[in-house]
Amino acid sequence: MAIIYSIIFITFLCALILTPIAIKLAKKFNLVDIPNDARRVHVKPMPRIGGIAIVGAMFIGFLLYYLITKDIPTIALSEKFLGFILGASVIALMGFIDDVVDLKARYKFLFQLVAATICYFYGITIGGIKIPFIYTNIIDFGLLDFPVTLIWIIGITNAVNLIDGLDGLAAGITAISATALLIIFIATSASLEAIVITAVLLGAVLGFLPFNFNPAKTFMGDVGSNFLGFCLAVVSILGFAKGYTLIAIIAPILALGVPIFDTLFAMVRRFLKGQPMLKPDGAHIHHRLLKHGFNQRQAVLILYTITSALCIVAVLIVAADFWKLILLILAMICFVTFGLFSVRKEKHKRLDKKNE
Repeated sequence: MAIIYSIIFITFLCALILTPIAIKLAKKFNLVDIPNDARRVHVKPMPRIGGIAIVGAMFIGFLLYYLITKDIPTIALSEKFLGFILGASVIALMGFIDDVVDLKARYKFLFQLVAATICYFYGITIGGIKIPFIYTNIIDFGLLDFPVTLIWIIGITNAVNLIDGLDGLAAGITAISATALLIIFIATSASLEAIVITAVLLGAVLGFLPFNFNPAKTFMGDVGSNFLGFCLAVVSILGFAKGYTLIAIIAPILALGVPIFDTLFAMVRRFLKGQPMLKPDGAHIHHRLLKHGFNQRQAVLILYTITSALCIVAVLIVAADFWKLILLILAMICFVTFGLFSVRKEKHKRLDKKNE
């Protein structure tokens, strides 16, 4: 495990060094995000390609691991890792182009489709599921494994992209989720590829976060948010591929609960309003928190807390009794909901007193 901890630290340092360079490049080439619509909450132009530092740091981490372990069969990476690298490169290219020239949604989807398809043909697939206590055999998806895999990878990629609306939000949630997944993967002896990718991801995001947390010095841009989402989608498949049980499916869904919920809610909202599914709007969960009077930092910390609670449950669910943990999840949901409504009620009381 020493090599994993070393890779996390090295990748952290790389991101810490590369992010200021990315900021300077963004300013030099005028790659900045200008607050010209209601969805944007920042008030001044902000460098928007900070995510290239995350991508660069992660690729350096992967290269170092490969050079160190390529001649040691027991810890050398498999062909699936090559599929991930190729797919991740496509996503990084798409995100960078989008940050520079603003790609249309259909072209971004095409890039994501290509990246997910590459992963599938390199063996990164969701092949089936086993439902404990109900059906003992694995339900093989058969030919449906291709669309299921694509839906998961593209869905999570876009989910993380959609929550990247406040300083440090996507980066922080990714760091929390990656920490939980890494603990789960190590505890369950998951595939080496899942452990290495998650460790490198964690180091890179932690190195970038000091420049992205409120008040931010840079945004990660689409190159960063899409790349993070793609990495989380792939590692959640690789990490649980040894056992397609319902618990194995629930754990990553919990760890990524905030972006998944926000995306599903956005899809339902846009469907009911007759809007295009891919059309951006200002009604995401972080926008709603701002409208309720929280500032950026408070809204981000609330979502960090919810993500942390869900990740704790995700870690516990792998090693504890299933039905007891279902009750724990329900209790946690009730607790968080009660807490949010209490804060909101208290805020309204303060406003009423102020207006008297």
